[in-house]
Amino acid sequence: MSDNRDNNANSERRTFASRTPASENPEPLKYRRGFVTGHQVTGWRFVMRRIASGVALHDARMLVDPLRTQSRAFGMGAVIVVTGLVGCFVFSLLRPSGIAGTDPVLADRSTAALYVRVGDNLHPVLNLTSARLIAGKAVDPTMVKSTQLDQFARGNLIGIPGAPERMVQARATDAAWAVCEATDTRAVTVIAGPLESGGDKATELTHDRAAVVSTEAGTWLLWDGKRSALNLTDVAITSALGFTTPPAVRPVTTRLLNAIPEAPALVVPAIPGAGTPTSYPLPVTAPIGSVLVSSSTDNTPVYYAVLTDGVQQVSPVVASALRNANSYGLEQPPRLTADQVAHLPTSSAIDNRVFPNAAVKPLAANEDPVLCTRFTRTADATSDSWALLGGSVLPLPDSAHSVQLISPATTPTRVAITPGIGYLVQPGGRGGYQWISDTGVRYGIDTETDGDKTLEALGLRKPALTIPSSILDLFASGPSLSRADALLEHDSLVPNIRQAMPVQTDTQLAQNAQESR
Repeated sequence: MSDNRDNNANSERRTFASRTPASENPEPLKYRRGFVTGHQVTGWRFVMRRIASGVALHDARMLVDPLRTQSRAFGMGAVIVVTGLVGCFVFSLLRPSGIAGTDPVLADRSTAALYVRVGDNLHPVLNLTSARLIAGKAVDPTMVKSTQLDQFARGNLIGIPGAPERMVQARATDAAWAVCEATDTRAVTVIAGPLESGGDKATELTHDRAAVVSTEAGTWLLWDGKRSALNLTDVAITSALGFTTPPAVRPVTTRLLNAIPEAPALVVPAIPGAGTPTSYPLPVTAPIGSVLVSSSTDNTPVYYAVLTDGVQQVSPVVASALRNANSYGLEQPPRLTADQVAHLPTSSAIDNRVFPNAAVKPLAANEDPVLCTRFTRTADATSDSWALLGGSVLPLPDSAHSVQLISPATTPTRVAITPGIGYLVQPGGRGGYQWISDTGVRYGIDTETDGDKTLEALGLRKPALTIPSSILDLFASGPSLSRADALLEHDSLVPNIRQAMPVQTDTQLAQNAQESR
């Protein structure tokens, strides 16, 4: 009986039906080859943590996970250690250990005093420029402790007195220089770099504008970027220039005048054999020195001067000057047709560039109180460019600051250069190199002894910017920069009272402001 009961129970178990509906079209299970998925990785990690929890804690329910807390603590500790190492590295860059090593230029960390190594001795040096010249390379000083400096044998004070403290070369490749003068103050301002425009700032004068100025050397006409001597009593010239009334003459300093390139004086051209008949046939009766006229395709008058070897086309100003000097009884210039002019011999004895191409209008007495001359030369240009500027305000940004030069004290001169930079220049684009600092001082650079090594020691790069000698002379003259001068030893330095001026303190400025009230 018992055996029958067991068999019946087993048969019931074997006949147990699954609740999952059977698929009518079962498909075989396909396994995809390739990398595991993210869910598989997450599941595997969970299983491994559960196994570890069961082994270590005898509890696989995962109510708490102290092992994961331990791994997080380890990771946080690693992050803190790496952050500390990075911080130590950055701090070592900002504040080195203060060991001298083999560095040639040293600086006291506590006082910032500069020293340079010469052999086995450590010499106090006047400035960084002198230290770089002695070291032969553009190195920055290494900040060290005073105890490190005291380990060296001390030498005398060396260096170039008055050498620039900083020599940061401007990135400009185009030369741009301007010299301006204000009528009210008669102060000359030298500007380096591009000019500011807009508002009442000085802008370039058009070709039909000019200025009549005077100095102790005489009267001059400033036109088209140049200056020409002018005799206001010569009516033939003034009338040819279009001056119907005596122009306003404004006084200027010789510093501004000398900065403007000089052109030949404005006088009536001298013509050899003037008044005599020509040796070549003319369609009209006109002696040498007279003026002929023709017409262009747009009916514009074209003037010709009769010369000994032929006729030459001249500007209306030159034609008027010749006729004002002597018209040889001709009320009007004889007129020629274009074919008649084409069959005449030509000449080039008169330089038309000496005179303006047309009549000019001079500035009035109260017009444009600021007068400037500007020199520019681009890096790829083969010639210089000059221009005259006029306006009410200096062509500088409103926030610009200029430095007043101390010497020579007889003529107030200010220099406007962007603070922190200087310019490597060559007078006229050739010759010796010079450095112009942001304080308006020019320093000659000795490249004859060591060649370009001097430029490399100062951290300067070629090419140098072109500057006219007339503008370069306006800067204050400083000492020459050479390694030989930097190695000169000094016991002490005596101030030069003749080329010095005391600086006004805040208290003195406040007192002056109260007195002015």
